[in-house]
Amino acid sequence: MNNSGAEMDRWLVDAPLENEQSLSPEVWEVIFDEDRQLVFFQFGPYQKLYLRPEKFVKRFYHTLYVLQVEDWQITEQVQLYDDFCRVDVQLDIRFQATLEYAQRHMEILSEINEHIKNTYYRAISELMSKELRNLQNDSWVRDGLGDIEKAIVIAVNEMLVLENIQSQTRCTIRAEFTEFPDVQLGKEGVYLSVLKKSFEVSEEQREECFRQDQLQQQQQLAHKQKQLQHREDDAEFDRQKQAQDAQHRIQLLLDQQQQQQEQLAVETRLHSEKTQHDSYLNEITLDVELQSKQEQENRTRAAEQKLQAEKTQHQALLKEQELQAEIEAYEQKQARWVVAKDKAHSQQIEMERRQQQSKLEMQAANKTHEEQLQLELQKQNYKNKVNSDIYLRREIELLELDKKRMELQLALQESRK
Repeated sequence: MNNSGAEMDRWLVDAPLENEQSLSPEVWEVIFDEDRQLVFFQFGPYQKLYLRPEKFVKRFYHTLYVLQVEDWQITEQVQLYDDFCRVDVQLDIRFQATLEYAQRHMEILSEINEHIKNTYYRAISELMSKELRNLQNDSWVRDGLGDIEKAIVIAVNEMLVLENIQSQTRCTIRAEFTEFPDVQLGKEGVYLSVLKKSFEVSEEQREECFRQDQLQQQQQLAHKQKQLQHREDDAEFDRQKQAQDAQHRIQLLLDQQQQQQEQLAVETRLHSEKTQHDSYLNEITLDVELQSKQEQENRTRAAEQKLQAEKTQHQALLKEQELQAEIEAYEQKQARWVVAKDKAHSQQIEMERRQQQSKLEMQAANKTHEEQLQLELQKQNYKNKVNSDIYLRREIELLELDKKRMELQLALQESRK
């Protein structure tokens, strides 16, 4: 009795450590590339898909597709033992498509993540259901759910890796009992006994249902394999047909290229001959234009010389007329000056006569008026002196006019020569 109690105590202490070890699955290390991008090259019939290089320059025949890292959560709920136990499963998958997977599905590159979810959701659910069937065995009540979580994670990761999909998975399973909400897995030996007694009767029925389900799944799997083989055959036929079409198009392009080269050579030769002919015609036209232009310049130059001579002759005639008019004006002016000079000289003589007469009268005047007479004489002398200066200036101007007239006559004579 004491031994059994010591074993129970030791089991209660060791069981949590074993469960913690079982709940620490191996870490599936995956290195995701957040900046993974694909370049789809299409030029005519030629197509190619490859990873984007570092120094990439996009052209009009390039299309970029981003392979994003996406988080996917799948939840399942299983009722066990006639709804006596409810198991909640949460599967968190972080995945990213690879180049190989994208090359197999080039037609859905823009929606590749959604395609992965829709394609592999059922397969992942079947893997989870397959592992959860092990819960029919009551050993998980003692050992915990860590091994089943680890098995689901490994199965999902292996399936996705085989399909060239990088993935990192985390699985969480929680069990809840309706009549024993506080039971702890691995510690309730009494509950284990009640569980065994309650479901021994329905074990055969469950095994029969499991066998029928397994048979149905095998039939579905065989049908899917046939469909997959048929799709692969169709895809191989399409690839061969596309390869033949591409080879035929390449040959057509090569033939067109050769024809274009030959046509280009003929056009080049014709263009060269036409260029030479045009150059010869241009030279002839240029010579004719130069001769015509030179004759026109000669005629223009002769007309300009004739016009210049007539203009020079007309200007000389105008200058001669202007000079003659100036000479006549000068002679008229000189005649007026001569008249003015004679008049001034007569006035001077008359003035001297009057002065002499005034002098005689003054001498005969009264002595008392002598001073007044002297003053008047002085005034009169001053006026005479002023008139004399005016006369001298007029004489100088007449001399200058005579000098200009002589110069004009000499210039006129020179122009006539």
